[in-house]
Amino acid sequence: MKKLLGILLILLGLMIPLSAGESPFPAATVYLVGQIEAKDLRIAVFNEEGEELSREDALLSFEFPNLEEWEVSRSLYFKYSAHLPRHTAGRLIFEVGNLAMDEVNTLSTSLELASESLMTRVENGNTFNTTFLPGAQTDVPIGKLTVKLNKRADDVFTAGTYAGSFTINYTEGS
Repeated sequence: MKKLLGILLILLGLMIPLSAGESPFPAATVYLVGQIEAKDLRIAVFNEEGEELSREDALLSFEFPNLEEWEVSRSLYFKYSAHLPRHTAGRLIFEVGNLAMDEVNTLSTSLELASESLMTRVENGNTFNTTFLPGAQTDVPIGKLTVKLNKRADDVFTAGTYAGSFTINYTEGS
């Protein structure tokens, strides 16, 4: 049985400095929309400071250095709590797209997954395949997702707002 739960993260307010007169630290913001939760299983998302993110306050902000070449990243951590009668398998599948202002102006966006549990493995670079243990479990680590934005020295971007998104789908079963 597949359950598709959507988390849509929207990157807003990304401005690229092109001259010394502009602020050297524009920001991008990622908003969490939705929540992953199955019958007897709750998957929570935490920021780098360890705070659980809700629909209202879930965001990632990026500070861009005033350099010709840079890479910035922010991470989200996934944990589960459950009270299952037997072990259950599940998959969190991530898709990410580049940030874009228009067809010409795009900013390279990538994601990296890292397992934080012996019961979780990363597949295809975009999926957490996790075995949820039976019995009462609280805040058991699943893994870390890192969103990275890159600018090479030869990249030139028009100032403006860049937006993009990535999705997280939860599927029960292995």
